[in-house]
Amino acid sequence: MTLTFTRHRDDKRDELRPRGAAPVHVRRGAPNSRPLPEGWKPRFTLADDPAGASPLAVVVQQDGGHLAVLTPNHEHLAELHLPPREKRWRPSYEIHLPDGTVLRGREGTMPSQLLCLVQLPFVLLYLVALAFSDSPAGTFTAPLRTAWKRPGALFGRATLTESARGRFRVRGDRLDHRVAYAQAVAKYWER
Repeated sequence: MTLTFTRHRDDKRDELRPRGAAPVHVRRGAPNSRPLPEGWKPRFTLADDPAGASPLAVVVQQDGGHLAVLTPNHEHLAELHLPPREKRWRPSYEIHLPDGTVLRGREGTMPSQLLCLVQLPFVLLYLVALAFSDSPAGTFTAPLRTAWKRPGALFGRATLTESARGRFRVRGDRLDHRVAYAQAVAKYWER
């Protein structure tokens, strides 16, 4: 079964909206009723309700700077490795599962880069037209996809994908949905 969800952000909070299910709310820190072991800094909690009373997973920062995804009972689900802030060209996001499986996601799959090259002349025309108009220029980013798969599997099926429009898709039961939610939030979380 494939899980598809989108990430929505308003002024005060983030929310993940799975297709055909209740939204998952993102809250800063850890729930008050569940203290964390020493040495772990709480980053955010994924919960079924806006108050965070029934958490699905807690994401904490470890000593090495990596993020750990924990169940509410502090069982280890995965470890997320985010790229350094300075990394601009094709940053690499990694998910390390407890069984030793590593999933690596790089922004910009080959099809999305080819699409970007095809669209480039139209974008340049748009920018020239924008320069001659009185409209303010917004920020432009390339429409790139991200696909998380095992390293070395160039043409294998991706476990987790993010479309250029911000839709995340987890195929089958290869990845715990709580880990996919945590990766979706951690990719855009202000560090």
